[in-house]
Amino acid sequence: MQGTQVDMSAGSPEDRRGRPRVTVAVAFKLFDKRGRMLLHARTLDLSTAGALLHGVCKTDVGETVRVEVSRGAARNPLSLEATVVRLQAPTPASPDALPGNHGIGIRFNDLSPIDETVLASLIKGART
Repeated sequence: MQGTQVDMSAGSPEDRRGRPRVTVAVAFKLFDKRGRMLLHARTLDLSTAGALLHGVCKTDVGETVRVEVSRGAARNPLSLEATVVRLQAPTPASPDALPGNHGIGIRFNDLSPIDETVLASLIKGART
């Protein structure tokens, strides 16, 4: 059985992404529009435009969600609105191939310059 992939954007990943993504593990929480937590996960990759989260949750491509990005124990999390743009189920050959385990691609919506700066700082800190 092949992995399931749904994508709202045409073209290659490089064409769709305006900013480069880096492989970093940053803690994220994903909430639905009613405020229910859907997922507590880590990023597989992250940019100031979006992220690929690893974990299990029920969501649909096109759904608007809220994410909280951990900034450390002494700070409030960064809270951002995002849109689910991709769902990917693993292939059976994958080492983490468990039923329902998939990646969730999100695109951040309407980031302020301050939010973008904070995200860039989080990415830089996670890489070092």
